[in-house]
Amino acid sequence: MENDGSLVSVTEIRKDELILIIAQFILAFGVMVFLHELGHFLAGKLFKVEIEEFGIGLPPRMIKLFTWGGTLFSLNWLPFGAFVKPKGEFENDASSGGFKSAKPWQQLLIFVSGPLMNLLTAFVIYIVCFLQIGYPDQTTVLIDRVEPSSPAESAGLRIGDQITKIGGQKVDAFSVVTDYVDRNLDKEITIEVNRNGVLMELSLTPDSSHAEDRGPMGIVITYPMEDYTIGEGIIIAASETMTMIRQYITGIGQLITGKVQMGIESIVGPVGMFSFYQDAAKMDEQIEVEQEQRKAERMEEGTTSQRRTASEAASPWLNRLSFFAIISIALGVTNLFPIPALDGGRILFLIPELIFRKKLPEKFEYYFNSIGMICLLILMAVIMFKDIFMLSNG
Repeated sequence: MENDGSLVSVTEIRKDELILIIAQFILAFGVMVFLHELGHFLAGKLFKVEIEEFGIGLPPRMIKLFTWGGTLFSLNWLPFGAFVKPKGEFENDASSGGFKSAKPWQQLLIFVSGPLMNLLTAFVIYIVCFLQIGYPDQTTVLIDRVEPSSPAESAGLRIGDQITKIGGQKVDAFSVVTDYVDRNLDKEITIEVNRNGVLMELSLTPDSSHAEDRGPMGIVITYPMEDYTIGEGIIIAASETMTMIRQYITGIGQLITGKVQMGIESIVGPVGMFSFYQDAAKMDEQIEVEQEQRKAERMEEGTTSQRRTASEAASPWLNRLSFFAIISIALGVTNLFPIPALDGGRILFLIPELIFRKKLPEKFEYYFNSIGMICLLILMAVIMFKDIFMLSNG
């Protein structure tokens, strides 16, 4: 049999899609770290701390981009991350314009601003998601799918029909439909639907011997989605952000107290995170496919709907945006933990100065951060090794 090249074409498309997803992941993750450092940068500028360099990516340096406001902006070779280098941050120098010349509470705000920028990023992502999707109107029931060769198809029900009455009962919830059908299996019932503003009454007989993957009528019902106002979107996004923060902190607390057992095999690095991102991208792709199918079905049936269903309201980027909202929250909260080399570790050394007006010995801080950094680097190496091993073994 002659090879027409179709298999090669499919393989190439898959490779192209994988490369695109990898590029999306690296870019989006880099943006999150960039925003974290931007928070530090803006707070430093606010308190008149000289920022010597703002690096996009991590060293070694690739090129110097430009100098603005006394700050060198550089592009570095490692694409994950960014960094801000305030003047005299690691020196015992309180000269004007240096980091140590800032008051302790100002230094505290500079450290906190990075994590807060990550939490703000998650908040903005949730606003976009909720304004895009809206909320379900649970008093209105729409037909989301009609199975082929089903009682519903034979009766003439179509996708987008609003069920207004069933057996003479007003329909204002899912349960009205499902309870009535369950009580009248194998009996003829009447259904009133609103199709494009026209009320129609149809008859059908729910089948008690239906297949397990379909209901007695052969339909899938859903609620239409209503739009949030901007104010409502902000409130619900703030609530969701706080909920995710609480859940993350609770999970860490359960891990520390031993309520949840978690070994190194459960900790993921960049490769593991990319695997989750790839799953999110696949779910988004499925949303897009289903939306195209739904559009084709509506065109084939000649029906339109003034109301969006949940599947139609979902954005093809919804799962990827939600993924990065969660990662932003994890990045922001984790950086506040009192761990050496993280913002929380730096804040820990400011507490005595804030409360007692007395600094801890410089050597103590130096050794504390050095030992902590070594431990973090070892942990990162182990995680990277595990990631590479996982990748090589599929």
